[in-house]
Amino acid sequence: MTAKIDNVSINEGQNAEFICRFVSNPEPSNIIWYKNDTEEIQSNDRFEMTTTTSLSTLKLINAKSTDNGTTFSVKIINLLGEVVSNKSSLNVSCGPVFEVEPLDQKVLKDKEVKFECIVKSNPKPNVSWLLNGKEFTTRDGVRIEKDINKDKYSLVLPKTTTSHVGTITARAVNEFGTVEKNAQLDVLDVPRVLNKLENITVNENDVAKFTIKYSGKPKPLVKWFKDDLELEINEQIEINESNEDEVSLIIKSSQSPENVGNYYAKVINEFGEVSTNKAVLTINSQFFRVFSKISLIILINFTF
Repeated sequence: MTAKIDNVSINEGQNAEFICRFVSNPEPSNIIWYKNDTEEIQSNDRFEMTTTTSLSTLKLINAKSTDNGTTFSVKIINLLGEVVSNKSSLNVSCGPVFEVEPLDQKVLKDKEVKFECIVKSNPKPNVSWLLNGKEFTTRDGVRIEKDINKDKYSLVLPKTTTSHVGTITARAVNEFGTVEKNAQLDVLDVPRVLNKLENITVNENDVAKFTIKYSGKPKPLVKWFKDDLELEINEQIEINESNEDEVSLIIKSSQSPENVGNYYAKVINEFGEVSTNKAVLTINSQFFRVFSKISLIILINFTF
């Protein structure tokens, strides 16, 4: 007996037909088809089998990308013995499919971040990476890596900046299709103080106001201190945020000596904390103002 099957190449979604031509005398008593050497195939909604005196046909219906690389063989049995055919390979051409998608990431500014995906297709895809719709190239200071044997593709940003915030896209292309998957990149930052606190001198009962500008992501918490003791909001103390990166400590009615002292702030998020310089609040008391006024009058009279 002899039995031979040819390899089959099709596109995804087509039917694959394996034909085994054999010579058997006497005629076969049994014919068994196998998938990947050991899995016996039964007729079902995916497989159809027909046999004549010299042909046995196996039809795989609606081949999928996952069928690519599968092998098929057939065993012919008659009263005198049996023979096993060669192994036939199925080659399914298909568009790219993401088996592992790139993930959303948050990274500290100036640190490295890596996006990875696994894409299968036949033939192998060309995978490119984009930021907010614009394709990366090596001139952008990034590394674009691939491991063909593992179908793994990677994008490495060695030093992230706020300009990298947005949508990272992996685009896979071959002659049978194009597919994209998106991931979001957010660049975080340590807290920073952007200005210096200035010393303030006010008259008693006047408003005193210290203001700082700051940055950081996630948005930092700002705590205010007087003489190293944290201040609490009350009827005399108010914390006012005029915009996203500016906050003020307001003393509504400055009193001496309880409000006189050194003031500073701490800016804090999960990546650390930073303190401002210390600024001095000086309050001119009513007595001081009266004394100054009298001194000025005396000085003027003396001059004339």
